[in-house]
Amino acid sequence: MYLLNLILSRLEKVASGMPVVLKDSDMLLNERLSYFESQGWRCLQLTDPDREFFVLLEAELLNQTGKKTLVSIGNRSEKDLVFLAEYWDKGSCVLVSAINLLTELKIDRKNNKKDVLISLVKYGLDRSEDWWRELKQKGIESIYRKLREDIRDLLRDSASIAGLSDAEKEFLFKHFANTAFNLRLSASSSPEEAATLIAERILEASYRQRQSGDLYEFYKEWADSNAYGESLLFHAGKFAKSHQEELMEHIAVFEQDSNHPFIAVERELFEKRVNALLAGESGSDVFAFAADRVKNRKRTPADQEKGIFWEEFLELEPLASEPDLTGIHSLDTFLSVYASNLWRYDALDRKLRFSRLPEPLRAWALERVSRVNKMVSNHWNTHYEPGAPSEQAGLLYRVLREEGKRAAIVADAFRFELACELAARSRAKIERIALPAVTPTETTVGMAALFSSGEIEKIEKGQRVYITDRKTGRVLDSVAKREENLMALVPGVEIVALDAKLPNAEKIVFKTREIDSLGHENMIGFFEQTLAKLSQVTDALLKAGYTVHITSDHGFYLPVRSETQKQDGSGSYASGTRYSLGTAKPENGKYESIEGSYIHYAREGSVFENYGGLFHHGGIAYQEVVIPHLALTPLPDEMRWDVKIANKGRLEIVQKDVLDVLLDPVTQMFGSPPRVYIQCLNERTDVDQPVGAPIPVKLRIAAKSGGTFKIEVRDSEDGSLLDSVKCQYLPSRERLF
Repeated sequence: MYLLNLILSRLEKVASGMPVVLKDSDMLLNERLSYFESQGWRCLQLTDPDREFFVLLEAELLNQTGKKTLVSIGNRSEKDLVFLAEYWDKGSCVLVSAINLLTELKIDRKNNKKDVLISLVKYGLDRSEDWWRELKQKGIESIYRKLREDIRDLLRDSASIAGLSDAEKEFLFKHFANTAFNLRLSASSSPEEAATLIAERILEASYRQRQSGDLYEFYKEWADSNAYGESLLFHAGKFAKSHQEELMEHIAVFEQDSNHPFIAVERELFEKRVNALLAGESGSDVFAFAADRVKNRKRTPADQEKGIFWEEFLELEPLASEPDLTGIHSLDTFLSVYASNLWRYDALDRKLRFSRLPEPLRAWALERVSRVNKMVSNHWNTHYEPGAPSEQAGLLYRVLREEGKRAAIVADAFRFELACELAARSRAKIERIALPAVTPTETTVGMAALFSSGEIEKIEKGQRVYITDRKTGRVLDSVAKREENLMALVPGVEIVALDAKLPNAEKIVFKTREIDSLGHENMIGFFEQTLAKLSQVTDALLKAGYTVHITSDHGFYLPVRSETQKQDGSGSYASGTRYSLGTAKPENGKYESIEGSYIHYAREGSVFENYGGLFHHGGIAYQEVVIPHLALTPLPDEMRWDVKIANKGRLEIVQKDVLDVLLDPVTQMFGSPPRVYIQCLNERTDVDQPVGAPIPVKLRIAAKSGGTFKIEVRDSEDGSLLDSVKCQYLPSRERLF
């Protein structure tokens, strides 16, 4: 009511025993005269010039009874007055206009047109003195910033403006939306109609504005916002139905606009790249486009609903060219080249079996992977012989006897390519070493080798093969004996399950059989969970100052569809499920001799009949024999940059249950971007990437109306508080601007 009180004070100043003529040049007060009535004034209106004399008589009668009286002549010229002119000429008059009110308040009108200023004053008649003072400080432009937010709210939910007065709607629609979006809305326009028309204008700008202009800027703000993403996709879906042909005519524009909202257009672009790859076009160009989409496009859930899988597509990049195998001339060089890049083909082999990519592309990729794996397999068969010395033997003993805090994680059937996808959030130096297992396929032998001193011998016992540790004299034919052996070699070592609490010990071994124990059918779907658990334990160990080593007893083999499941070889007595053991020397294949008998391993590409399903103990296949040795050494803490909340002012009053928190790093010459999370109302929201540049983070809040809460930004590594803002949730139509 601040403006109305200013006008009231003008009336009081000129009141001198006669009625006051009020000229309302911009018709600001038609519906507000009741306010002056409530303040002790009697208000008359001159609505018909022919009744001017009678209005004068009524005013005089009221004045003679001692009542303060004003006569509103609206926007009529004082020069047209006849009987009331006497009051005007004697100075018993007040002129009210938008411009003279803004001038009195010393608010810079800039270059705004008169009708905009009139609408602004109407919009602000009920506002407080603080509201007008803030408008004076920030300028009229701040109103437009707020109106842009109102438009975004309208697009997100048309009911958001249901509580606006006609003056507010007039200002929002007539003097902002109509100008900004070239429309003809009025205060009587429905919110749904307004939202649809405004959205159409903004979405048209995505391909008509050539990356310039106010409309295109509004489109980019909308497209880049996390909080308003759902509304963008909703309106874009409606728009695409009526503008499909026009969108496709401008498809080249959207090739450059990674984050556009038109899913049908993106599907067309995705299919174009798929077809280009299948047609033999340049793979580098195709995958460069996919890499840009993966990096910059934020529509993954909506895209995937329509069969667009850029991340899976980009994983095919190794297939764009043949691998260089010329450096392989021994087992050691094979392992080196495999650890460098060949493992990616096995990762693809695994992922493609459950890929959501189009079937022609999936078949193309599987054929190429199979061809590469056959070439790699030929090199493997040339250089690998069972029974050769392996660093798998005694690995745990060697790493645990090193000085300082050491931990090992032993995962059964954890093949090399899986280990390469293990992600550690903590800073660490990572070495990935490929080793041959002591014996293909056999958990009992592989685990015994790991838990041994390294001085081992294979023996035959009960028609099975086991390991003897010559240093300790133990036969390691059970889990208990393996663990007892390592504890004898490394006094004080703690051996615990992967999900156990971190022991208070300098030397620790974590063990898990989760991959191998799945019985194979659930194994593929369990990979992500297993990797996440391993990563979590690894992070905890690194933070506690441990150097962490991760290894396995053997890998696993995924047969191609055409392979027959069979047991390979036979001997003079019983065959096991993983190899055949007999006294007759095999005539072909891969074998080794122990104590006068021969272990004959399954050939490449063969699997055992007892192990159907998704993965198999695959004999001498390199995917089975090559095991990982990951060594992760914690790096000294590096100074991490501070992170601030850049939009604190806009978060102090929260009017929506969805909001963007803008994180801004305080960059330094030294140090690194930190990983952070946001804590709000007992909910933790992890930020996906280090904050090296401004990042908007979408939050959904469930606060009580009028309640206060804090938004805190904390360091993911140590939980330290980096910044915070106190917020109040006021889901009403009360506005700052």
